[in-house]
Amino acid sequence: MTEVQAKQERFAAVVMSLGSIFIAAMQFLSRPEAGEIVEADPDWYVTFTLVLHGAVLALLVFSLTRLPRMTADRPNLRMPFTVMVLVGIAAAAYVVGRDLGLV
Repeated sequence: MTEVQAKQERFAAVVMSLGSIFIAAMQFLSRPEAGEIVEADPDWYVTFTLVLHGAVLALLVFSLTRLPRMTADRPNLRMPFTVMVLVGIAAAAYVVGRDLGLV
């Protein structure tokens, strides 16, 4: 893998991880109180957000598998990137679980 490609993949992993953490934080903060009446979202919107958040989760898992190649030229970045991607995966899984109504 070229150095430029590795740098681009590291940048994409950072953006996806931070984005999924931000989305999870926003969903956590906007959750309804117990007993609060909430209007249902349209089906197309629920499907769209589920597909979008599922794609982010899949890309983060793919990024985790590519991590050794992304950090081959910079081994000192392997641990911070691993932690960052794992936190991003946990956040994206929380968002997908909220979309599915499991959380």
